[in-house]
Amino acid sequence: MKKGDTSNLNLLPSQAKFQAAKMKLQKTLHYYMSLVGILWFAIVILVVVLYFGSTFVLNLQNTKYKQALNGLQSLSSDIVTGQLLKYRAKVLGEVLKNRFEYSTAFEKINSLFGSEVKVTDFVLEGKNQFTVTTQTTGKNNVDSIENKVEEINLGKVDGVSKTIISSADQDGENWSIKMELYLK
Repeated sequence: MKKGDTSNLNLLPSQAKFQAAKMKLQKTLHYYMSLVGILWFAIVILVVVLYFGSTFVLNLQNTKYKQALNGLQSLSSDIVTGQLLKYRAKVLGEVLKNRFEYSTAFEKINSLFGSEVKVTDFVLEGKNQFTVTTQTTGKNNVDSIENKVEEINLGKVDGVSKTIISSADQDGENWSIKMELYLK
């Protein structure tokens, strides 16, 4: 010890020294316990925040998932509807492609014999079979009908496979010829 240095001098009695050491220890323990309490409280707060935060994020993700799933399901029904429409259009196209066009057949028969021959009766007997009654005047027009029937039976006329004249009636200059037409 140096002369004049009184900072290290402890003049307190032993009991006071013990109480001072005890108070210092209590203060240190109180400090560390406060520190542990604050740390424990911070950990509890962190766990609570993480729990509620993860629950919030999980609910948010579940909501997004449900929205995406609903969108996919509605899109799926649209896709199924679209595919169904495509299938029905394809089936309809096949039906229309394979169906018999009666209007085309009527036009074909009307245009077979020319303007001098008038088609007066037209009966559909089967899918490709028609009974046709024509009227004309003069022997030349009757000859043109016979020539056309011969051309049809020889296969020279497109769209008609054969023709059979079933009857021919004459009333003066007027002729009525009844025939069966078979279209291809």
